Amino acid sequence: MATPTWLAATAGQPTKAGQINQFLGTHSVQFLYSATQTVAQATAGTGGVNTNGLYIAQSFTTPSNQTQIGWIGINATVTGTPAPLTVTVQTNNAGAPSGTVLATTLIPAEFLTGTPGNIPIPLPCTVTASTTYWVVAQAVGDASNYFTWYKSNQTSGASTSANGTTWSAQTYGLLYNVHDQSSVPPLLFTYEDNGARWTEWVFHTNGQFYILAEFTQGQTPTGYTTSLRTLNYTNGLLTSIT
Repeated sequence: MATPTWLAATAGQPTKAGQINQFLGTHSVQFLYSATQTVAQATAGTGGVNTNGLYIAQSFTTPSNQTQIGWIGINATVTGTPAPLTVTVQTNNAGAPSGTVLATTLIPAEFLTGTPGNIPIPLPCTVTASTTYWVVAQAVGDASNYFTWYKSNQTSGASTSANGTTWSAQTYGLLYNVHDQSSVPPLLFTYEDNGARWTEWVFHTNGQFYILAEFTQGQTPTGYTTSLRTLNYTNGLLTSIT
C-alpha cells in the first residue's frame, strides 16, 4: 500500500484512515538548500498590494542556464489572521499567468509578521531556460485579514486579477528573488508530498541551527497545523528549545 499524503487533522472533522496510515510508511521528499539566486528585484518602491479579493502576480525570466526552481522569496507581511496564502509558479500566456501551475505551496499567517521581510517559499519545479514565468499569490482574506506583497522600484512586471483568470498589467513591480536547486548549503527546506507538508530550517551565520518551522495541510483551508520552535544557545551550547 502506498503511504497516504500528509494530512493534518481538523477540529470538528471526522478522522480519516489516511491520517493514521500516513505514519506507517515513507513519504516523497525534496531537500532544498539556500542554493544560488538567479534573478531578483530587491530595491524597494513605495507601498504594497493586499490579497483581500485580489490575485497578485510577478513575472520573471529564467537565465540561460536555469532549468530548476527551488524556492522563491517575496517581501510580505500579514494583517490579522487570514487563511494560508496559496503561492504558485505558473507558465506565461500572452504576458500574463496562464493558469498552468508548476508548483504550489501554502504559507500560513503564523510564519509572517507585521514587519516587511523576505519570506522564502519552497516551490520546486522544472523550468525552461530563458523563459518567462510568474509567481502568483492567490486572493485570500477580507478587509481585516490579509497578506501584503510589497512593491519594487520597477515600473512594470506585476499583474493583478479579481478571479485568477483575467489579468491586468500594472505600472509597478514587486519585490522577489528566485533560487535554483543547487546544493549550496545550508539546508533551507524539506518539501514532502508535493507540499502537503514542508519544513523550514534556519541557521545563524555561524552555522548554528536555531529555528524549525513546520506546516502541514489539513482537511479544510483553516484546518492546517503549524509548529515553530526556537533553539537557544549559551556559549555555543544548546540550552533550551522554545
